[in-house]
Amino acid sequence: MTRDKSNKIKVLLVDNHPLVRDGVRSYLTAHAIAVVGEASDAPEALRKARKLAPDIIVLDVSLPSMEGGELSLRLHRLVPGAGLIAFSMHSSEEYVVRMALCGVRGYVMKDQPTAELLEAIRQVFRGSRHFPAGMTGAVLAPVPMVSPARHQRPHRGNAPAAQA
Repeated sequence: MTRDKSNKIKVLLVDNHPLVRDGVRSYLTAHAIAVVGEASDAPEALRKARKLAPDIIVLDVSLPSMEGGELSLRLHRLVPGAGLIAFSMHSSEEYVVRMALCGVRGYVMKDQPTAELLEAIRQVFRGSRHFPAGMTGAVLAPVPMVSPARHQRPHRGNAPAAQA
């Protein structure tokens, strides 16, 4: 990952709430982070990520235009050098693990102090991971294999569940 000309980490913010983006941008810029772009939905995030080539993408897990895991997968393919950090109101281990499986290297809950997001950005930029306390083991645990004997066909036209 590279820094911009002023030696700041370049961040793209993706959240559908302008008030959240404004507050996060103000905080990050006051702490020597360059917010190079903002997006309010998935299509805009994909366009701007390709154009801006940020070091870090902070993305809301619950955008109305696309599920956070799918957006993470697409962003990871589009800008593989960018570190992805999920920024979410969801605190369950299920969300954290799902997003980790979709390529995020950090997960910060919106009810945490803003300094937590700043620390996550710095850690992910350095190549580390940043996940909620007590969930790192679940994120790093191997994904269990589904036994062929346990796999059943869907009944009466039901679609199989989406795999992470």
